[in-house]
Amino acid sequence: MGRIGLRIIGVLAVILAAALATFYMVDGHPLAETQDYLQGKNYTASLQADGGLLFVPQQGNGRGLLIMHGALIKPQSYARTAAFFAARGYTVLLPYGGLGRLSIMAIDRAADSMRRLSLVDWFTIGHSMGGLASLAVIEGNPDLPVRASALWAAAIPANYATLTTPILFLWGDQDGLLPQARFERGKALLPDAVDYITLPGANHQDFAMYGHQFFDKPGQLGWAAQIDAANKKTLEFFSAIRP
Repeated sequence: MGRIGLRIIGVLAVILAAALATFYMVDGHPLAETQDYLQGKNYTASLQADGGLLFVPQQGNGRGLLIMHGALIKPQSYARTAAFFAARGYTVLLPYGGLGRLSIMAIDRAADSMRRLSLVDWFTIGHSMGGLASLAVIEGNPDLPVRASALWAAAIPANYATLTTPILFLWGDQDGLLPQARFERGKALLPDAVDYITLPGANHQDFAMYGHQFFDKPGQLGWAAQIDAANKKTLEFFSAIRP
């Protein structure tokens, strides 16, 4: 390869590095309003050693909820959802994917934390990449008593069609990262019995509380209403599951 070719590769590498750095610095940072949900009269929230969060209800119902964050999104961005479930008796675990902010890097730690908490039943929510991560936790740890899983705007690049865990899939018709064609293709990688619900006007970003999402469409609901709708649909699905 000549000098010109090497220079071109070098320039492309610099451009790629700059693009990745821009994504990392801009996307996924929690809104200031997340602070409002880190304390409540019905639960306490604490920072974990891995940078994640744990919400503990005053009166637990024996159920645990694992929330796996999307790529580049911090666990704090799911504080409204965590507070919603903690106020209803769920112990809510939100692991952190570390420096790269990738939830797939927290799969083993999430499973270990679930075992230490020793709850009777577990449920999972996975947003975006967190959907893949949550299904990986379920598939790789059959000893864990996971009763059901909710996928929020999750692109699934691996085959989980043989999973027997009940699954709810929430998708917004304004999702720029998971457009309908990609969403439809992904169904082939999930079990036939998945319960699919479309939230009209919902986008990708507003399933959590963070300030920017490249390539997404504007949501028509706003983050508060979209999260509340997702929380409600998910709670209804979980509540219908019998041990």
